[in-house]
Amino acid sequence: MTSIYHRAYLHGYARQPAPRWLRRFIARSEIHRAWLAGYLGFFESDGVAYGPAYPYPQFPDCDADEDAAATQFVDEGFPYHPDRA
Repeated sequence: MTSIYHRAYLHGYARQPAPRWLRRFIARSEIHRAWLAGYLGFFESDGVAYGPAYPYPQFPDCDADEDAAATQFVDEGFPYHPDRA
């Protein structure tokens, strides 16, 4: 049974949309939850769960100086606001 859930997850992770009739047929089931988890990008690596709210770090090799420069650039790109001073 887990292979069915795994295939549903992989179909979702590949962003393959399911037809509406199929989604209604499997709604609120474990198969639908597996497909939706894949579609939304949830996965686990080394015991840490990643997803939309806790994304996987894209550039693990970058230095802290580069991160600070990127943050400073973003802050300078927006107009002045008194609450952000």
